[in-house]
Amino acid sequence: MRRFFCLFACAVLLSVTAFSCLAEEDSWIVDDDYDFIIDPRLQAQGVMRGMTVEEKVYQLFIVTPENLTGEKQTTQWPEQNPLLQYPVGGVILFGQNIVSEKQLQRFAENLFLDAVHADAFRPFLAVDEEGGSVSRIANKLGYSFAEHPARIGKTGERDQAAAAGSYIASYLAPLGINLDFAPVADVLVAQAPEIGDRSYGKDPQLVAELSLSMAEGLREEGIIPCYKHFPGHGAVGGNTHKGKATVVRTLAQMEKAELIPFARGIESGIEMIMISHFTARELDAAYPCSLSEKVIGGLLREKMGYDGVVITDALRMDAISENYDSDEAAVLALKAGADLLLLPNNFQKAVKGVLEAVETGEISMERLNESVERILALKIRHGLIR
Repeated sequence: MRRFFCLFACAVLLSVTAFSCLAEEDSWIVDDDYDFIIDPRLQAQGVMRGMTVEEKVYQLFIVTPENLTGEKQTTQWPEQNPLLQYPVGGVILFGQNIVSEKQLQRFAENLFLDAVHADAFRPFLAVDEEGGSVSRIANKLGYSFAEHPARIGKTGERDQAAAAGSYIASYLAPLGINLDFAPVADVLVAQAPEIGDRSYGKDPQLVAELSLSMAEGLREEGIIPCYKHFPGHGAVGGNTHKGKATVVRTLAQMEKAELIPFARGIESGIEMIMISHFTARELDAAYPCSLSEKVIGGLLREKMGYDGVVITDALRMDAISENYDSDEAAVLALKAGADLLLLPNNFQKAVKGVLEAVETGEISMERLNESVERILALKIRHGLIR
């Protein structure tokens, strides 16, 4: 209840401020067409006044249902509300969590109801649904796959990309899913087996246009899109699921290819960008991109001007988990400028590590609040917090 009170109080405060400003005008004329919209970032700031440090830290995490239940496989949201203990920012579904439409709808309904009962925020409910080969929901429920990104790229038709986004959203939204880790905005600069035909192709401008169109198709049907995998996975020969992968390309080279779709996405106001785990040796030889302040804070935030939500790729992937402990990876990602931490290898250890880093000042309250503000503002903007 205090969440909603904070939002209400914030709205009242801002409304009074706006009215006071109008009252200072000699004419006292109010334009009938005036549409007063409260900035979601300001609303988020109001909400955050009622949050504890622990609540803020949990908002940084998107995890599997099994991370919350302790089960090997979770298909039903448990009767004992895990959000009372773990009020996470989001939950991601994989094939093992998907049985039927009714099962998924019931799962989402109970998840969101328990968020209310826990006095928590509605979580992101996320999935990888790119179209083509990466279609977790369509694959398990027997839906027709959205057109393959590579095939859309060959046609160059923006309408097809938008239609793919709309079609995917048309079956995700009724199931309760609100976040899709798509479109894939990677440009195929070279042979990149991990991306392959998940990409729209080799032409940076075309990839940019088609990514924009798919994102718009998702968004118009109520699904939050997420560009991936910054700064561009299309020249990576290795597979970050299985270990370290490196790229030797200069920033100047990337600006002419890999970065173009992301730059266009930023111009259009893309809500979320996912950071890859490969090491861009010419940008930062010491850390993978997802843990690199030079890549996230320097390139994406400062140089490219992105102030939306940054999410890591899955931190349990071998490129991270074989080289960093879960707490270390989580802290490094946040210090680098990430907001959401996806799938740490050890969820509880990662949470503890972030809490301890905040307590010691290794992560400042200002830095923590920046991320939480972005996350809550996105939820407010898309109606997850009312």
